[in-house]
Amino acid sequence: MQTQKKKKSMLKTTVKVIRLRGFLGFYDGFTAAALRQLTCSSLRFSLYENGKHLEILQNSNSIFDKIYIASFAGIVGSLVGLPMDVINVRMQNDMKYAGNLRRNYKSVMDALIRIPKEEGWMTLYSGGIAAVLKAAIGNSAQLAVYDQVKSELHHRFMLEDDVHLHFKSSLITSIIESIISQPFDVLKTLMMNAPPTQFPTVFHAIKYMMRFGYLGPYRGLVPTIARKAPATISLFIIYEQLRLNLGYIPLDSK
Repeated sequence: MQTQKKKKSMLKTTVKVIRLRGFLGFYDGFTAAALRQLTCSSLRFSLYENGKHLEILQNSNSIFDKIYIASFAGIVGSLVGLPMDVINVRMQNDMKYAGNLRRNYKSVMDALIRIPKEEGWMTLYSGGIAAVLKAAIGNSAQLAVYDQVKSELHHRFMLEDDVHLHFKSSLITSIIESIISQPFDVLKTLMMNAPPTQFPTVFHAIKYMMRFGYLGPYRGLVPTIARKAPATISLFIIYEQLRLNLGYIPLDSK
């Protein structure tokens, strides 16, 4: 929906994917997405959680301090996971092209070899500016906002630190994150999927993004929320259960 030239609803887009690729078409780019999660997401979570426990921030409960840490963690994670992000976007969009125009990557490793050989190393970092902006804002809207929402619900409504609190906090966070980060996600997707010369600068991509008017940056928002809500809820509930039941092992512990 983010890259289509003509407006199509979520239902029409779903029907088109099934017609072109069947139900497995919804899993195009899965290997790249999984590899990105293993690198980018694990790194940004680790950096954020360790950043919160820095001595200079021990007594701080400011949302701005959390945003700074989350933004830094998002940027670092994005830079590491950017090539997998590019491959994921390209593998997802390949089905809409005619046979002779398709890239036909066999796997994420095939793409990692072919892209530098066919288009140069820098192509793996296409849309890097948009991706870094999206990562900084998206990570803040996810990790920092989640912490703040959970803290507010806990203190204002006296909710226990349990699954119910984690569910409500992550559901609210998923909606906020989707709305805040969607324009940057659309911009990133357009630049990553484009041929090398289509968008000389990020401003050309922004102009193209606005082709559907002021709602252009929010193309695909409904499926984004439908994706992020269960994903974010699952992510934080599992994470919180691990934290509460396993705790932290000190680095100097035997």
